[in-house]
Amino acid sequence: MMERKSIMIIHPDEQARRKMHSILSHFDFQLTYANDGLHGIYGAKEVSPDLLITCIDIAVLDGLDMVSMLRNEKTTQHIKTIFLHSELNLDYIRTARNLEASAFLIKPYLDNTLIYAIKKALGESDLSVNKQRRALTYDECKTQHLAEIGYA
Repeated sequence: MMERKSIMIIHPDEQARRKMHSILSHFDFQLTYANDGLHGIYGAKEVSPDLLITCIDIAVLDGLDMVSMLRNEKTTQHIKTIFLHSELNLDYIRTARNLEASAFLIKPYLDNTLIYAIKKALGESDLSVNKQRRALTYDECKTQHLAEIGYA
């Protein structure tokens, strides 16, 4: 049986987080969320996800700076990253490449594009569909994560 992978989604818009949750909850991932760069750093240090999916335009600390800080920490430097942005910005793409990003997706992206990027980032030849567990709702995942990092 494959090890259950964890994904942290860092996005300022709750509706976007809910949409990603609705896509990814069909697969056997442990999902956690943050809405800004500071909570993203704190959460990544606490949860140590296999993959971060982050917007570049997030509050407090933008996604590029946040990932740069995580790359400088021994405990978080291994975390794979997918960046999301609303426009094709070559400087951002170059910086993301220097940060060894697995993908750079331009919004709006297709659901299967996100799934393919995750599959590629995690090196999964076949994503496991969640058959044994009841998929947690977005609100359950959010509450569980807040409890894990001491905010609930």
